[in-house]
Amino acid sequence: MNRRLPANMAFDFVRKSRINGLISLNSKSEHLNFFCVDHFNISHVNLTAPGNSPNTDGIKIGMSNNVKIRDSHIGSGDDCIAILSGKTNFDIHNITCGPGHGISAGSLGKHKEEKNVENVRVRDTVFTGTSAGIRFKTWESSVAEITVSGFLYENIKMVDVRHDIGDSHVQIRNVTFKNIWGTSRDKVAVK
Repeated sequence: MNRRLPANMAFDFVRKSRINGLISLNSKSEHLNFFCVDHFNISHVNLTAPGNSPNTDGIKIGMSNNVKIRDSHIGSGDDCIAILSGKTNFDIHNITCGPGHGISAGSLGKHKEEKNVENVRVRDTVFTGTSAGIRFKTWESSVAEITVSGFLYENIKMVDVRHDIGDSHVQIRNVTFKNIWGTSRDKVAVK
């Protein structure tokens, strides 16, 4: 039997709340898991797990609105931040990410009941030694007819990142990349 390990902390159906100054070390699964939260502010958190620790997302969020994540360091064996189905109005800024898989929209498209992901801003962020930087992570044979739209990535620095910008199989519209620079471990930085 393959049993799923618990998150360090989970927040379900929480409104108008905040986390400030939290340190989470060596989570067995994701550090912080959010589901159906609204108006939630996350700041000055330090989430750390080894780069080879599987499924240790820093922050995983689904079906949530009006979330701000700022002034934090996230290092993990999976996504620093995983933006799952059904999210709107996210503001992510001043994050250092590494090790890990970067900041991902997804995985998306596996389940029919998934919702669109809209209006996400990621800015003033540094990726160091991550396997990806900015990534839209989707299932190749998507069963959900969803759209990812209204994304802005601005002032992003990549340092020794394997795949700086990744590809997708879900419809993506209105995505802006502005002032992104750095180094890639591979010859192809944008896929």
